Amino acid sequence: MKRRAAGLLALAGCIAAPAQAQGSEGEFARQLLPQLQAAFPGAELAIGADDPLRVDVTGMEGWDDATINLHRIYGFCTTASADECTAIASEYVANISYRPPPPGRADLRVLVRDARYMANIRENFGAKGSLPYHRAIGDDLFAILAFDSPETIMLAMPATVAELGLSEAEAWKVAREQTASGLPPLPDGTALRSNATLFQDYDYLPSMLADLEAWAPIAAAAGPDLLATAVSDSAVFIGVMPSGPMLDGFRITVEEDCAAQPRCVSPHIYRFRQGKWVIAQ
Repeated sequence: MKRRAAGLLALAGCIAAPAQAQGSEGEFARQLLPQLQAAFPGAELAIGADDPLRVDVTGMEGWDDATINLHRIYGFCTTASADECTAIASEYVANISYRPPPPGRADLRVLVRDARYMANIRENFGAKGSLPYHRAIGDDLFAILAFDSPETIMLAMPATVAELGLSEAEAWKVAREQTASGLPPLPDGTALRSNATLFQDYDYLPSMLADLEAWAPIAAAAGPDLLATAVSDSAVFIGVMPSGPMLDGFRITVEEDCAAQPRCVSPHIYRFRQGKWVIAQ
């Protein structure tokens, strides 16, 4: 989707968002529709016939047709307070209506997202014959190239990367290096046997899981009970725990933590098997 003028950033923040997702998915979308319409004046907005949390945007000059997915916002608002729901909904509308500066090489980063996020990307971009650069790193985890800016994140499409004079391999290398420079080092596998680590307060923390080659020796040293969780971009847990009642209880905790996040990355616990992250059974 092409971005609109930055003035809408202020406009969207001044419009009331749904107080709380106490009703059905359709009711939530209908409550948010006036705010979305104000952010896209002149466009036709329609709630999806087969998915009430999908809003199709068409017919606006200077924009591509687009699909707005409200699934994550709705999921957050089902458990959040009215004030939290209002804030996150207003932030979401402001972000999708903001025009970022032209992306540059220094903006390249690696995102890690789940299969549902990737499915939304395929739905939005697949019909146009181009997808952002991405790689599967596990059962339902994907590393995705993106351009980061102070206000928004834009997926790294092949044409945009080519305009910067970069090949796909070069773009991945630059993105990995620039992402890793802002993250803590990967843990020591032997130390993990006795000391689990909760990483917090960094951006792009799930991207630590994307370097599969680096994780191979860590997993070998930690043993087969190595596990990882990534409930948000600012929370990743790495530790060692065997299968059994303790892991079953931890799985419930991870799912609850995921549900409490405005933008959960994944509700699953992962093991490292044969060079990739698989969902722990």
